[in-house]
Amino acid sequence: MSCCDQEEPTGLAVWFPFNKLDLNGWRFDVITLLAVIGESSVAIHAQTLTASKLCLLPRIIPAPQALLRPIRPQRLPEVTAKMAGVYGGTVLDTVGFFANIMHPLEDLKPFAFKVLKITHKDQTKDGTPPSAPQPEATTTGTPFSSIFARRRKTAASDDIPLDNNNTTTTPKHIAFPPPTDLESQQQQPPSSESQEQPRKPSLPKISIPRRTLTTLSTRVTTALLLNQPRYAVPPHALSPLHLVTLFSSAMTLLLFALATYWKDGVAMVAILAISLASSITCYASWWRPLLMHRPSQNKVPQGDVMIRTREGAFLLIRCQEEVARELYTAREECQYVEMGYHRVYMGVGMVLLMVAVVLLGNCGWNSQVLVGVVYIVLNGVYWVMGLIPARYFWDLSRYEMEDITPDDAKNADQPTLDHDGMLTDEHEGLPSFTRTLWYAIRETRYGAWVERSGAMPGTDQWKKWLAEATQAAWKGERDWPAVKRKSEIMKEGMTMMMGTPVRAKGEEVELVSMPVEDAAAQVAPLDEVKGKLPHEGGRS
Repeated sequence: MSCCDQEEPTGLAVWFPFNKLDLNGWRFDVITLLAVIGESSVAIHAQTLTASKLCLLPRIIPAPQALLRPIRPQRLPEVTAKMAGVYGGTVLDTVGFFANIMHPLEDLKPFAFKVLKITHKDQTKDGTPPSAPQPEATTTGTPFSSIFARRRKTAASDDIPLDNNNTTTTPKHIAFPPPTDLESQQQQPPSSESQEQPRKPSLPKISIPRRTLTTLSTRVTTALLLNQPRYAVPPHALSPLHLVTLFSSAMTLLLFALATYWKDGVAMVAILAISLASSITCYASWWRPLLMHRPSQNKVPQGDVMIRTREGAFLLIRCQEEVARELYTAREECQYVEMGYHRVYMGVGMVLLMVAVVLLGNCGWNSQVLVGVVYIVLNGVYWVMGLIPARYFWDLSRYEMEDITPDDAKNADQPTLDHDGMLTDEHEGLPSFTRTLWYAIRETRYGAWVERSGAMPGTDQWKKWLAEATQAAWKGERDWPAVKRKSEIMKEGMTMMMGTPVRAKGEEVELVSMPVEDAAAQVAPLDEVKGKLPHEGGRS
């Protein structure tokens, strides 16, 4: 029986396509929509996806237009939170991308408090950071590197720099005078006899001023520090996105092989075009994140930083200045591989994508079915990738993190109960912003960062409380009643603001109210007080 002689469907069967040969049969003309659906899932992982060399593999990517960005980002996304240097003057409103991966701020509960110690994994005993991996381009040929190479090659010889042009001479068998003789000769003025009488011939001796050796050492050290490459955070070797990339490449290769088996030339060209579009756009966005480093070895304060969230949680990071510069105080930089013609590559990828979308609508029936299934599966996989924490995508094994929160500061976000389940104290037993702030001051023993970061109102009452809290922290009074003392100071301040007795009428005392400039200053931190003062044109 031929196709034309098939019986017509009856009943509910007429509501659905009958077969794939009729004009009324199943059609996949909308398969092209699947190629551009799922942009949000891909856009979340766009930067992580293009940070690996595997992004150059030709493959099918859901919504590849998410990678067609005319302006490439120069910074990694940051998290809004107040951050201040404990011993320095740094105050920032955001926390770095990789720092938030190591300790997600969204996991901190209101009024929580933690102390974390972050160090380099291969940090030496004296606290110096590890050296960054050598870049692809070496520093051979620079004047400072040539000096260092010569000094290293002839360590037993006596190379002496003569000028600033790095010209050296290597005299053989020269006896250097002892430092004591050199100092005595420099300190004693020359006599007249020594000036008139010529010196007796002796073995050649060369006097090298100490400042020359110091200058040489300083130049070599500076050259090494300036030529030291910045550390680039690599993607994790077992990143889930790597597995997805390999899986999508295998699926693309399988689709191309089946299209070849079915002799579907349109599907072959479509798969090839959309795969090349993905590779080209990924190459245009191929990059690596570079961390900042200190170009000098000058003595600097400890790099401890304090982070305060909008929910009133405090996070103290104890670290060296090198770690603070890499993760907190300095921003990461996106170094792209292609710097000159990335817009051209984006344009070529866009043209290939449009051609592939047109061709997908003209593929054979079998090819359209398989392409649709692959896009549905990949969209689901990329959606699942959004549920995985970011720490699984980046290799942060360079750092070691240890929770060193004191026992009496743990669970600051929970009430302090005794063995019977009752509050230990009506003031200090309940979680509050003041109690957590006192925990932070107690661990740092400094209060300057509190005022700089706006962690407390700028009133006289709060300043008095801060001075007492700092003094108690230095004395080691860990059980100092911070909340109770704040309430007492605030009551004293409110009594002074409410009025003062001026005259008595019988047994009654008349109070004259004093003006209050900022009523909100007692309940909100200084940097969160909204509006303007009356003299600035705000509400009176």
